[in-house]
Amino acid sequence: MHTHYMASAPNPKRPRYRTYVDGFDENLNGGIPQGHIVIVAGAAGTMKSSLAYHILFMNAKRDGVNGLYISLEQSRPSLIRQMENLGLKGETLGNVEVLDLGEIRRKSEGAQFMDTFRFAISETKKRFNYDLLVIDSIGALEMIANMPRPREEYFRLFEWLRSLDITVMVISEMPVGAFTSYGMHDTDFLADGIVHLKMVEVSETEVQRRLRCVKMRETDHSNNYFSFFRNERGFAVTRAITDF
Repeated sequence: MHTHYMASAPNPKRPRYRTYVDGFDENLNGGIPQGHIVIVAGAAGTMKSSLAYHILFMNAKRDGVNGLYISLEQSRPSLIRQMENLGLKGETLGNVEVLDLGEIRRKSEGAQFMDTFRFAISETKKRFNYDLLVIDSIGALEMIANMPRPREEYFRLFEWLRSLDITVMVISEMPVGAFTSYGMHDTDFLADGIVHLKMVEVSETEVQRRLRCVKMRETDHSNNYFSFFRNERGFAVTRAITDF
């Protein structure tokens, strides 16, 4: 039996975007509420980017939802190859757009980059009218923009993103081991939701990926970690096996 945490009273009228992770949406009242900003956090190798892209891809494929993936670290060809290796290819090219800001990153920096970053998001919204946005990653954004007051910058950025009336997933790199927050500079409190991925040693030879919804406003969700894996049908979760 799952332990549940009530973040706030569920709002059944707010539309939700399914994660299309088998067994996980059932623990999110059906998915991520429309208009939320969600931090997807984890250490390297926990499949944060893959999960976020999967959500874009499946919502495009199954529901015709337009999605924009902004990459600040990985090149577009590299990202596309990575996702195609997971079987995420072909069907949604018209509904999913990958924007590689690598060239812009090399030509602008500091406050100038933040202006360019917002401009790219706004102009693509006008042209492509997407409803789902992934920013990969918040750490890269801070480094490239060289933010002098990151807490203030993130507050303004999150408020601005909310004004666009879209649903956003922000990828956050975390250290391995002990940690005090999932996002950076109080973004845990600014975000409407937090999804955490981690690697756990379950035996001397086996390491298991796990997935947990830490918080999701307007959602009665499970607090538990689930085993997170990919099978022939896609991503799925099951009850986590007990550590040895």
